[in-house]
Amino acid sequence: MSNMSRTVKKILSTQGKSWDWHENFLEVPIPMRGGRNGRTHGIDVLRDGRIVLFHQSIPGVLLYGVNGRLERRFGSYPGAHGLTVVEREGKEMLWLTDEILGTVELVDLQGKVLQRIDPPDHPAYRLTGFSPTWVAEDNRPGQPWRIWVADGYGAGLVHAFDGGGQHEFSLDGSQGAGRFECPHGVATDPRPEKKARLLVADRGNRRVQEFDRDGKFLEAWGSGFFQHPNGFDFYQDRLLVSELFGRIIVLNGDNQPLEIIGDQPHARNLPGWPDVNREEFLQPGFFNSPHHACWGPGGEIYVVEWIKGGRVTRLTPSA
Repeated sequence: MSNMSRTVKKILSTQGKSWDWHENFLEVPIPMRGGRNGRTHGIDVLRDGRIVLFHQSIPGVLLYGVNGRLERRFGSYPGAHGLTVVEREGKEMLWLTDEILGTVELVDLQGKVLQRIDPPDHPAYRLTGFSPTWVAEDNRPGQPWRIWVADGYGAGLVHAFDGGGQHEFSLDGSQGAGRFECPHGVATDPRPEKKARLLVADRGNRRVQEFDRDGKFLEAWGSGFFQHPNGFDFYQDRLLVSELFGRIIVLNGDNQPLEIIGDQPHARNLPGWPDVNREEFLQPGFFNSPHHACWGPGGEIYVVEWIKGGRVTRLTPSA
């Protein structure tokens, strides 16, 4: 880890809960090849506590030990975007999306490609390209598998595939609260009472839309408190949502806000945002452009931001 990773600051959320902010917890290395971009777009934690980071450089997948030291890196993903850890037959695997190449791949932890999903034959792609942003999977026992792919930066659709990657149907939001405006993130809700509902971060409309596994609209929520929701992660009954305009938010089991952390309300108005002057505007305790956030096994939170060179923050509950 770099010296910067030792910077720790105590902060308070809007609920008054105390967190320790670990600035630059992971060091994002210079790419082995390719131009430097390094926007940190995806992060997740494996069962054993190791951390997976997905960023826009070559190689794009970085695997860190529990101590934050880089162990392995692989994969040519210049448009690295969405990262989702799934488990099949006891083995952890990674769904990856590349917004530039239009790639949707399932890989193992060594980088071997296990499955690819091609763009569907949909009329929208006669007018625009396929630019996938996130993947979610429902592989519960006793149910047909469902793979959801969000094309947030292309046609603004969410596609449903079976477990073998065959396209079944697509959603554009008109089945629910209205057409999606950048359906950026998707997730299947693992909370028992939610029955793997599909959550769509309808980012441009500042809300979440929910559907069942057959694409039936269930409800929309969040327009009263979201600014720019990007994606989701779950811990016990809590839902964590990253918001691109400078904060993360923790929701309860009823999807109502519990606390907001690192809020910088005017971040997007800073000169050059998101690629702001680091010394002047990247301050511990305030987020600039959270692109994804995930829980660790002990209730800690990891956040990556949409800024050249990357920024990785760890939040731990204060003693």
